[in-house]
Amino acid sequence: MSWDDLSKNKMKWPAVSEVHRYRKQVYEAVSNLISNLTDEQCANGITQDSPLWSLAMSFEHERIHLETSSVLLSEMPIEHVKFPANFPAYHPTANDNSIEKNPIAGQHYPINEMITVSSQKVTLGKARDYPSFGWDNEYGRRDYQVPEFKASKFLITNGEYLEFVRDGGYGNPDYWTDVGWKFRAFRNVKWPSFWMRKGPQGLHHFDLRLIFDEVPMKWSWPVVVNYHEAEAYAKWKSVKTGQKYRVMTELEHNAIRNPKQVSSSSSLSLL
Repeated sequence: MSWDDLSKNKMKWPAVSEVHRYRKQVYEAVSNLISNLTDEQCANGITQDSPLWSLAMSFEHERIHLETSSVLLSEMPIEHVKFPANFPAYHPTANDNSIEKNPIAGQHYPINEMITVSSQKVTLGKARDYPSFGWDNEYGRRDYQVPEFKASKFLITNGEYLEFVRDGGYGNPDYWTDVGWKFRAFRNVKWPSFWMRKGPQGLHHFDLRLIFDEVPMKWSWPVVVNYHEAEAYAKWKSVKTGQKYRVMTELEHNAIRNPKQVSSSSSLSLL
C-alpha cells in the first residue's frame, strides 16, 4: 500500500512484555467465562441480545487478523520465520521437490475450460434472530436474479498466470485500471508477491514462498494475487483470446455454490 497505519501519527506503542501481560489477563478472563457457562446460557444460541455476543464477535475478529497475519508472515524474510511444531502440515504436494522451470499446459498445470452456470435466483442476507454471530452488513434479505454466465473450471493456476507474466503483463498499462497501475508502479511489482525469482529476470524462473518456507514452484496450485492483478490478468486474457473475461461478482460466487445450476461438479473461480 502507499500508506502505513504505523506512521500516520506519533502514537506510543507498548512494550512487547506489556502486550504479553495484557494477553495473559484477557486469556484467563475469557477462559474462565467460557468454562463457567451454563446450559441455559447456551441453549438458544447467541443472538444480539446475549451478553455472549461480544465474545463471538471477538472470535470472528481474531480470525480476520489471523488471515491478515498469514500474509504479513509470508512477506517477512525467510530467516525470521519458523514452521510451528504444532501447526498442521502443508498440502502433501508441497513436498514434491521436482523442479520445472518451463511448465507446459496440460502437463504441469491443467488446461482450463469455461463451464456454463444457469440463470438463477440468489438470496443474500440473514434474519435478525439468526442464532449465531453476524456483522452488521450481513443482515436483511435481498433476492437477485443472476443471468447465465460462464466460469473457469479451475482456480487460475500459477502456470496460467506465468503466461501473463512472460508476455509482459506487468509492464503494459493497457491491461490495468488506473488505480491498479498506480499500485503496480508504487510497489514496482513484476510478478506475484510470493513468487521468488531464481536466476536472471528474463528467464522467469521462480520458487514459491509459503508462510514459513520456500519450495519449488507449484504450477498447478492456484495463484495468489490481489484484485488489481486479477483484473489485469482478465483484461490480458480477453485481448489474447478475443473473448470477454472478467473477475467474478459476489453474486456469481454464490451461484457457483449451487450444484444443481452448474453443468459440472468441478471447482469454479475467477473469470
